[in-house]
Amino acid sequence: MKRKAIILAAGMGTRLKPLTLENHKCLTEVNGIPVIVNALNQLYTEGIRQTIVVVGYLKEQIKERLGFSFRDMELLYAENDIYDQTNTAYSLKKGIELLTDYEELILLEGDVFFENAVLHILSESRNRNETVLEPYTKNLDGSFVELNEDSYVTDWTHKSMRPADYDMTTKYKTVNIHKFSKYFTDTQLLPAIRESEAENGIAEPLENVMMKIVRKYHALVKGLILSGEKWFEIDDIHDLEIAEKLFSDFH
Repeated sequence: MKRKAIILAAGMGTRLKPLTLENHKCLTEVNGIPVIVNALNQLYTEGIRQTIVVVGYLKEQIKERLGFSFRDMELLYAENDIYDQTNTAYSLKKGIELLTDYEELILLEGDVFFENAVLHILSESRNRNETVLEPYTKNLDGSFVELNEDSYVTDWTHKSMRPADYDMTTKYKTVNIHKFSKYFTDTQLLPAIRESEAENGIAEPLENVMMKIVRKYHALVKGLILSGEKWFEIDDIHDLEIAEKLFSDFH
């Protein structure tokens, strides 16, 4: 199967200031390893040989740091030059526009630090469309999903869309690592992004697009629930401190 990857790394990382005033969020180091370099290492280990990095804020810094290959993985760059007006859905659309000759897409956001086991179990799964999830704990915040009894995602809620009485304890945190078939990307994801732009503009997060898809179709995207595999999403300085402790023995 021909598999390719997209890493979303266009945003400004405002919550990670002052670190992101001069350095891009995806280049933030966890115990000496830049977040995006770790992601590329894990993708390479799982056999990915072409990755599209969607860049915007400090894009030349990322290009200079990574170049156009990683080991023998080809790196392509999709540019989101209106990164300060858009969100992850628009960035993903720019990345998809560069995708050719593939059957499966691995999609991840450029602020997640994770061990290979996380990506390996996703790669080995036979489900065509899947999102990696973590059961709720008090240290987790952000976007959450609901699953039905067959482990299909039936709702997907961005933090900004959570109502006051939203009960996270019964939900699953998104790790922001996903696997989608080309068929799903072509027939569901990309049309839903375009529809969302037409209705709500270009500032929608990907979570809102996924929410519309899974609410309409309850048997499209499976939830892959982790059971101790290590990862952490780095949004602010506190998150970085947690990640460095979690990965203190990581090499």
